[in-house]
Amino acid sequence: MSNPETESGFKHLLSPLVIQHPNGELVLRNRVLVSAHVSGFAENNKPGKEYIDYHRQYAREGVGLQITGGTPVHESGLLSLNSDSLWNLDDGIIPGYRKLATAVHDEGGHILAQLAHSGGTVKIDKPGVVPWSASPVRSAITGHVSHEMTHPEIDEVIQAYAQAATRVRLGGLDGIEILAAFGFLPQAFLSPLSNHRKDKYGGSLENRMRFLIQVLSAVRTVLGPTQILGVRLPGDEYESDGLELADMIVVCKKLCKLGLVDYLNVIAHTNFSATGRSKHWPPTPAKHGLFVDLAAAIKSEVSVPVFAVGRIVDPEHAERIIARDQADMVGMTRAHICDPSIVTKLKNKAQQQIRPCVGANTCIANRYIGKSIRCMHNPELRTSPKPLQPALPPKNIAIIGGGPAGLEAARICAMRGHSVTLYEASTRLGGQLAYWAQSSSMTELGRIITWRESELTRLGARIELGRKILPLELTQAFADELIIATGATDVTRELSCDSAVSIITPRQLLDSSSLSVSNAIVISDGRGQAGLVCAEYLVTKGAKVEIVTEDVAVANDLDPTNRNAWYERLGRSGVILTPQTQLERVEYNKVVMRNLFSLQLSERYSVDLVVDWNGCRALDEFEGSNHEILTHRIGDCVTPRSVEMAMAEALLIAENV
Repeated sequence: MSNPETESGFKHLLSPLVIQHPNGELVLRNRVLVSAHVSGFAENNKPGKEYIDYHRQYAREGVGLQITGGTPVHESGLLSLNSDSLWNLDDGIIPGYRKLATAVHDEGGHILAQLAHSGGTVKIDKPGVVPWSASPVRSAITGHVSHEMTHPEIDEVIQAYAQAATRVRLGGLDGIEILAAFGFLPQAFLSPLSNHRKDKYGGSLENRMRFLIQVLSAVRTVLGPTQILGVRLPGDEYESDGLELADMIVVCKKLCKLGLVDYLNVIAHTNFSATGRSKHWPPTPAKHGLFVDLAAAIKSEVSVPVFAVGRIVDPEHAERIIARDQADMVGMTRAHICDPSIVTKLKNKAQQQIRPCVGANTCIANRYIGKSIRCMHNPELRTSPKPLQPALPPKNIAIIGGGPAGLEAARICAMRGHSVTLYEASTRLGGQLAYWAQSSSMTELGRIITWRESELTRLGARIELGRKILPLELTQAFADELIIATGATDVTRELSCDSAVSIITPRQLLDSSSLSVSNAIVISDGRGQAGLVCAEYLVTKGAKVEIVTEDVAVANDLDPTNRNAWYERLGRSGVILTPQTQLERVEYNKVVMRNLFSLQLSERYSVDLVVDWNGCRALDEFEGSNHEILTHRIGDCVTPRSVEMAMAEALLIAENV
């Protein structure tokens, strides 16, 4: 008999995976993994309704395996002090585990608990709580030096892992993943970067493995007869004098020989380095599947299943990874945050309808600042368990503005059954986002626009490009309700200028078809990525570029994953970053700047272009117009903000019109 789940063209990705364990086997319905991530949906550090609904949806949509976010097992290894993440410190988590397990199992899925100890990579400012680690080594991310664990403290933490595992068993989940990556405690012991001990836990690789082996042994003894045990670890730290792939192959083979693990989940890097954390989850334009080679190398040396992760967002790419035997399961976590229905759409042969993850890392940026995850591209993330309601009655909805807010409002209105017409004054969709997507680093962001355009066509919405609606036209009843999404425009400043130096805005720069620039300065006081995009654009034109900002750092509003990646790319291109500096004036043959704090002046000569990025202002030509149509305003036309906020406001209005 044929298997309908493998007839969609993804016969490897959608085929079952059998994971053997000492008492039998666990059969996963496919090879799609939503790996461990802290969503920020927990309630009082336990799985509440929102957290359970979040995981229930992944199971309902057909994910093969999902894993809770990293869950601390001991107070010396907390990941944060927030109440929106899980803590496995006492038996109070067991009832929530049971409800979570039931919800996922009722939908045919499987879920593991990831157990963690931050190992000195997280600074916890709580009196009486001291972060413990293998050695008193400074984390370059936090600047914090942890307490070096004594032997009794090591025993205490190993016992804490076992106690936490017992709670997982009593909670009815399908097993446990030990987090031995990200510089967390097991990796802190494994790595010569963070383990400088002289006792039986330090020195040789065999000694440095001891802690992880003891943790896995303690956990294995308390697991239930049907539960599996896996470990997430780095395939390489990519740091001088750090763990290398050859070391990790030795570690993985040893764990398998001892029968301690049922699978291996391979990632890379360490939080003890200045940029390691931002490289775990790299944003666009990082290579898709950038850690797959590590997983493949380890898979060739071991007999247990190996999971691959790292920007695997395209199902066809995931299918190739499995078909080529590079891994047994693929993590598509950010892809599922963007579209939880990937497996369902593959089964229904609706691959083109999958909302593509573009690597914007809005999800990770929100967690960096202690908020629950959101998605630039998927405003329904928090509301998806609540289906959109049909329009009763259907209306004629006119949307003015084809940027992200207007496109998303049009899509949702059309999904609900309204008759939708979208008017865009220019000859292309996307608004400011379309400009930023012109940058070689931001090309993927263009898929936010093209996917919505495709969906609007599929849903029968009407798009009129090059159609500028005038305020007087609103007196004509061409719609039952109106949504204004006209966005924002560049702010221009009056600069003291007595020279031939060109001074333009970012939009003018990106609109220029022919440009000859030798030496440019980008004033990036608008924060965000616009100034960075301009710098990159100028570099591709052969210009030398300096970015100047009055802020404490260039693009200071960006999360570290995006900011660090930009700094690296621009640094390699020779771009100079000058923070805490204001543009003073432009004279005939020089640009004069002033340090914000010392007030010292500095001069730049032979500059032929200044790009002035000072933010945007709302653009709403219809404000105050006299008409009787019920009108809603969303996005930047209210006040300039992020694409994420524009999308969220579009959903808020469109699900209720």
